Amino acid sequence: MCKRCSSHVDLRDYDITQTVSKNFRTRGRFVIHEGGCLLNTDTSVQDAILKGKIIGKLNAEGTLEIHRTAEIKGSFKAGILVIPADTVFRWPEPLALGGTDIAGELQANLVATGTVILRSTARFFGNIEAAAMQVESGAVVVGRIQLGKPAAAVPAPIPSPTPASAPARLVEAPSRAEKSAPLQGRLFDALPAPAHPAGRSH
Repeated sequence: MCKRCSSHVDLRDYDITQTVSKNFRTRGRFVIHEGGCLLNTDTSVQDAILKGKIIGKLNAEGTLEIHRTAEIKGSFKAGILVIPADTVFRWPEPLALGGTDIAGELQANLVATGTVILRSTARFFGNIEAAAMQVESGAVVVGRIQLGKPAAAVPAPIPSPTPASAPARLVEAPSRAEKSAPLQGRLFDALPAPAHPAGRSH
């Protein structure tokens, strides 16, 4: 019970292991396991781990971790998007997030109000606009990077994907002095992004 407004606040964690058609509102952790399916939902949680299938809307105010077996048909919002090392996730519509922590492969255009983190095993295909960026040695980036520009607030939920656009180009990382302007580094040969089913990880 909330001491301020006397309304009920759900703090429970949920584990979805089968097909469920329900709306959830919780400040706890929400896990859709492999084989689990959430249908016709408008769900809001604190942190979410997606290994199964969701059809509807999902809002993760904290982190949304998408695994290789996940499938999304609908829309989602997330504070921080997490892509584990064994996951490939493709979303042709622009992703507007607070930040990311990528160890696997992400194919998308990204706008982040915070920090984009690319781990040493990360592969990123798309354009990045973010307040800050951390790239570990070994990470691969194919696209255009713009850092330091104030980003707008996170918009409406990200819709289901549409056919992918042409692959982006690889550019060098900007120096500190260039962070406030679009990157104009030396261009390398374009590397085509591998094709994967839209909105689905493998």
